[in-house]
Amino acid sequence: MKKQLRILFGDIGDDYATGSAAAFCEAGDWAITREQQPEMLLLTIRHEHPDVLILNQTRPMPRFPETIAEVLSHTAMVVLVLYRVRCSGMEQILMQRGAHYLPFPKSHEELIALVHRLSGRKNNTVQKTMQKQDPDIAVTRLLHSFGISANLCGFHYLRRAILFAYESGLSSGCMMNVIYPAVAESAHSTPARVERSIRHAIMQAWENANHQAGWLYGIRENRRMTNSEFIAFAVDWLRTEHAARQQYQ
Repeated sequence: MKKQLRILFGDIGDDYATGSAAAFCEAGDWAITREQQPEMLLLTIRHEHPDVLILNQTRPMPRFPETIAEVLSHTAMVVLVLYRVRCSGMEQILMQRGAHYLPFPKSHEELIALVHRLSGRKNNTVQKTMQKQDPDIAVTRLLHSFGISANLCGFHYLRRAILFAYESGLSSGCMMNVIYPAVAESAHSTPARVERSIRHAIMQAWENANHQAGWLYGIRENRRMTNSEFIAFAVDWLRTEHAARQQYQ
C-alpha cells in the first residue's frame, strides 16, 4: 500500500498554503497549514511528525535558517523553501542546512509531483536510506519529548545506549556488563562516566517532568526511573514504533 505523506505548510496568509494543502489532501496525502512562525512550526512538528515542511520565502520568518537547522537536527523530513524572487545569499545558507531552495511551482500538480519525488515516493534507495535513519531519529525525538537537553553528555550517551540495546537485542539486565562499556568505547569515555552522565540527564528531566510531554506516556511513578528502566522503556517504545511504521508502509 502506498504510504500517505504528511505535509506541513507555513502559512503567511496569502492563500497559497491553504490551496496547496487542499490539493495534497485530494491527491490522498495528509496536509495541514500553520502560521509561519518558528515556535508554531516547531510545536506542530513535535506533535504531528510531518514528512515534509514547505515554507514560503515571500515573507521570511524570524530565524529562518536557524529554525530549519533545528528541525533537521532531529528529523529526516524534507524541507522546501519556495521563492518568487531568488536570493543567492539565502539559497547558499539554506542549502548548507539541508533545505531545498526552489522557485514556486506553476501549479499544485507540479508541486505534488515535486514533493513526491523529493520524498522518495518512487525511489527505493531513498526509502531504504530513510528507514535506516528512522531509529536514530525516533530516539532523538523521544529524548527531546522527555526534556533531556542535547547539550548534556548524558543525552548523547543515552541515545547511543538505547540504539545499541535496540540493535543488539540486549535486555536491561546486560546494562552494566555490556552496554555501558560499548557506549564508553564508541565515545572514548569510561563506563563509570557513561553511567553517571546518563543518570544525571534522566534526573534533570525528572525534576521538570510536569512540563514535558514524554512523562505523560503513562509510565510516570512516584520515583525517577533508573538508567536501565529508562533504556528498557525506550527500546520497547522503539520496537513498537518500528512495527507501526512497517504496518502502514
